[in-house]
Amino acid sequence: MLSDRLVHTIENHWENIAERAIDAVHRDPEVPNYQSLKDEELRDRARHLLSNLGQWLASRDESLIAQRYEKLGRCRFDEGMPLHEVIYKLQLLKRMVLEHARDAHLEMNALQLYSEQEFLTSVDGFFDRIIYRVAKGFSEAMMEAAAFEPPTQVLRV
Repeated sequence: MLSDRLVHTIENHWENIAERAIDAVHRDPEVPNYQSLKDEELRDRARHLLSNLGQWLASRDESLIAQRYEKLGRCRFDEGMPLHEVIYKLQLLKRMVLEHARDAHLEMNALQLYSEQEFLTSVDGFFDRIIYRVAKGFSEAMMEAAAFEPPTQVLRV
């Protein structure tokens, strides 16, 4: 049983979480290429993910996750974004979600504490699946691009 209270907290405060993540991206020297993306794109991606978090976690629809996030990986490859920055940015967003969830709890009984731990574990696993799909899409795009590169000419003397 996932903590409905925490899911709703994340979904209802997605803008706050997104803004914290965007601010962190702007300040973080580990993701210099992400600073070239428009804040609105980052905000839209966070909105789509976080405002529907309960559905994402409950559905476990791997094909939908694969489709959406492999496409994102391909997109980031086409933009020339380094894969390590893409992964790091997703980890940063996950960290913001987990911090928000931890900060949102008040006094809890044992059942609520267990429910929160289950929620945090589910979110962690969900982001792991997203990261895998983004890396897969990125890698496939990279291999396809390498297959279409013209052969280098050998100069004969």
